[in-house]
Amino acid sequence: MTHPGHARPRADTDVRVVRWSSITSLWAVVLVGGAVQVLVGTDSPASARTPALVALTVVAVAAASAAIPLLLRPAREAAPLHPSVLALVLTSVAVWVVSLVPSSDGPGWAFTMAIAGGTLGCLLHGWGRVVTLAITIVLLVGGADADAPPGELVLVGTLALFTLMPLSVVWIHRVVLRLEAARRTASDLAVAEERLRFATDLHDIQGHHLQVIALKSELAERLLVADPERARAELDDIRSVAKAALEDTRALVNDYRTVTVAVEVRNAAAVLRSAGIDCAERIETDGMPDAVGAVFAVAIREAATNMLRHSRAGTAAIELVRVGDAFQLTVTNDAARASDHHAGTGIAGLTQRVSALGGTVDARRLGDRFALVVRIPVPAGAPAPAASKSPSPSPAVPA
Repeated sequence: MTHPGHARPRADTDVRVVRWSSITSLWAVVLVGGAVQVLVGTDSPASARTPALVALTVVAVAAASAAIPLLLRPAREAAPLHPSVLALVLTSVAVWVVSLVPSSDGPGWAFTMAIAGGTLGCLLHGWGRVVTLAITIVLLVGGADADAPPGELVLVGTLALFTLMPLSVVWIHRVVLRLEAARRTASDLAVAEERLRFATDLHDIQGHHLQVIALKSELAERLLVADPERARAELDDIRSVAKAALEDTRALVNDYRTVTVAVEVRNAAAVLRSAGIDCAERIETDGMPDAVGAVFAVAIREAATNMLRHSRAGTAAIELVRVGDAFQLTVTNDAARASDHHAGTGIAGLTQRVSALGGTVDARRLGDRFALVVRIPVPAGAPAPAASKSPSPSPAVPA
């Protein structure tokens, strides 16, 4: 049975890459914007507000940098007020107040406002976010000197749009997290469906046997004194029913999810896709005996489980076709690790099953890909494939 905990190494890596890319992008925006603000403030003619604006810029950049990881937390809606958030709020208010003073130092003040407003917009939700972003844009546009050069006005207007940039990065990150959560849920549901089907089959088998055992045990207890011979016969029946229950349970475990090998292929492909692995499938089972199909089903489960546990695959393929006088299963995946080719207990057990039918198992690395090839001869007397289908060529597996 597939365990979802082993199914997501590649997906987890992708989420981490997106997270750190988002953090790096936001830090770059904050640091570059703050550096421009400081350079513009210190380069401008001295004024009463220049030192205050530069100092506030440094504080705002530090507070925004500390607050950035908070923006990307999965459960940010329930996050408590962080000191860096409070510092950013107070600094932003101070920047807005200082920026309302008629400017003689150029548009440098607008960078800090854009950074602070954009960051605060990400921290808030609903109407609070809308109001914060709207106020920031209004103050940016309204704070520009109407008599300033056209280039300066264009710069301030651009920064007004620049305020929305942090929100877009955070939104993309949240979408990625939600997609990953949906993929995890799909994987867990696939495993839950397997367990539910097995539980249903087990209930159907054991329910009848246990009910018979309970009734016969009660009857035997009543007959112990009145009719010992009949009680002994009932006890013999109980032993037979218990033995039948054990045999049926073993048969269920051995044949679990092997109603048809085609169903097994579809189930394995669905589990792989739910784990973020693009899986192609091709199956031709005309004339395949049930015993052979059961072994191929075990091979498919083993290959899918190993793929999820030991690789970081992004693509995979499952192909089961008849090649000449043998059925051949080929399962391949990319991103194979160096340890993938080592035989484990699963492969060893599979080899024993296949050998019992005169077949072979070949597990090998092909560059950065891993391939499992299982060949089982067509048993004597097995029906020939349908005449409407042409023989399938052997899959290309390098020697």
